[in-house]
Amino acid sequence: YSAEELAAPYRTLAKLNHPDLNRDITSDMRMVIVNEGYEFLKAQLELPIDEAARAGKTDDPYYREYKNAFEILRLAFDDYFGEGEDKSRAGDLAVLRERLSLAKRGFSRLVTVLPYNPWVDDAIDKINSINKWLY
Repeated sequence: YSAEELAAPYRTLAKLNHPDLNRDITSDMRMVIVNEGYEFLKAQLELPIDEAARAGKTDDPYYREYKNAFEILRLAFDDYFGEGEDKSRAGDLAVLRERLSLAKRGFSRLVTVLPYNPWVDDAIDKINSINKWLY
């Protein structure tokens, strides 16, 4: 996705959930979630990933490990925000946390079990971002 493709849905969600525009008592918390998700996705745009990796045209085993963990992370947020196939999980914080824990284990494996590799620094960033949601 591009910055423009990310900004448009963010603005829509912000208008729907902003406490000044929505008097619902949960609008504050929803706005925090929208902002956190936006910041997380915006940070993904700035990652220095080479084009071969971005296109999935690499046989790097570390990249495959990273990609699997990232896919779990992406699907967790897609389901939580109602963008995934299973709409029944939208807004379910318990399911989100469970799936974030699974993604965190995948990123942690890159950092702790496997030898140093090009994906370690980004995996550490992902772990730190996930920790904000879990604790």
